[in-house]
Amino acid sequence: MLNSKTRQFVLVRAGFLCEYCLSPMSCSYQPFVSEHIIPICKNGTDDLDNLASSCGGCNGHKYNKTTALDSITGVIVPLYNPRTMTWQDHFKWSSDFLKIMGNTDIGRATIETLYLNRDGVQNTRRLLLLDGTHPAQR
Repeated sequence: MLNSKTRQFVLVRAGFLCEYCLSPMSCSYQPFVSEHIIPICKNGTDDLDNLASSCGGCNGHKYNKTTALDSITGVIVPLYNPRTMTWQDHFKWSSDFLKIMGNTDIGRATIETLYLNRDGVQNTRRLLLLDGTHPAQR
């Protein structure tokens, strides 16, 4: 079990955003967690390099997965790792900023596996655009 200091560090490091779908914690109806990038059940650790800030939706869909199938190439690839990969290398915003699009096989597989464009997240993004606080506007 992670202590509160570790959980707070992970949230601050991520700017209080989910490191997968970029939803802000302040707009989430589900609690944010310090997610194990490599799950404990797959020999992951509680080290800070293995922890990511995650909304409840992304964390629930990721569960204990570390790889996924890219539907375009048919290849199993690692899921996006916020500690070792750069978000902009694997993802981009759609022209209306409501959907995350994949730049790479890792991006596409992560979007599909974690359902990064689920309806509730898109609705939140729409409101954030109107408010001028969408992650793409930072």
